[in-house]
Amino acid sequence: MSRIRAAYRNYNKGISSIMIQFFKQLSLFSFFGLMVTLICWITLGEHSSNYPVAAWLIIALTPLLFPLRGLLHGKPYTHAWTGFLMLLYFAHGVGEVYSSQVFDIYASLEVLFSCMTFSASIVFIRLNAKELKRLKNNEA
Repeated sequence: MSRIRAAYRNYNKGISSIMIQFFKQLSLFSFFGLMVTLICWITLGEHSSNYPVAAWLIIALTPLLFPLRGLLHGKPYTHAWTGFLMLLYFAHGVGEVYSSQVFDIYASLEVLFSCMTFSASIVFIRLNAKELKRLKNNEA
């Protein structure tokens, strides 16, 4: 019976590790997708002739640079406060979608990527905490 439990524990350990990595990668993918969307929107989108492109790039992308290192290293605390940061981009995207007269792909992608980053970060934090708790209980 103990061999079955050991095999089951090893199986769960492998699955949870794969899930943790999946959601880490998903949050990174959506985070970089949001960055690329903002860059394309600001540089390629239709704006007036006196639109300060460089200033808007700085305003839009600087907040995204702060959590970058922690996200790349998979730090749960950074994933947590990145979720709060994504709420600002979500609110901006919803406002742009609502106020636009025609369908705007950039605003829709901003909403999509900010939701994906928020959700993937939350799931990553939860799974990572469960895994750390499980490892701590196995050591004791």
